[in-house]
Amino acid sequence: MDMHFDGVIYQTYADELARRARYSHPPYRIVDVRDAADFESGHIAGAIQATGLKSGLPDGATVTTEFFVVGSGPEDERVRTASLTLRARGALRCVEVPGGMLEWRQSGHPVETAS
Repeated sequence: MDMHFDGVIYQTYADELARRARYSHPPYRIVDVRDAADFESGHIAGAIQATGLKSGLPDGATVTTEFFVVGSGPEDERVRTASLTLRARGALRCVEVPGGMLEWRQSGHPVETAS
């Protein structure tokens, strides 16, 4: 990690998240801020729901885990709220995907469903 940039909230595109998801190091987590019904209807493989962030970082994550925060689309204010919550819980690197699941699907990336 670049110590000059830690502690900043970044933004990226769905295509970059798809590229990043092919590599497990450094460790990362995808945090989906949508409600349960939307999450179950289709989410990025390995994503976790944002519920419970107020009590700490997600299970298995540390302050050096890179967090990608995904919402429904460009106007989803829950993305910034979750990023700020993660930062308040000690996360050093949060990356928002402003296009959210709308951009993910439009780019043709696969989704998992809770079946």
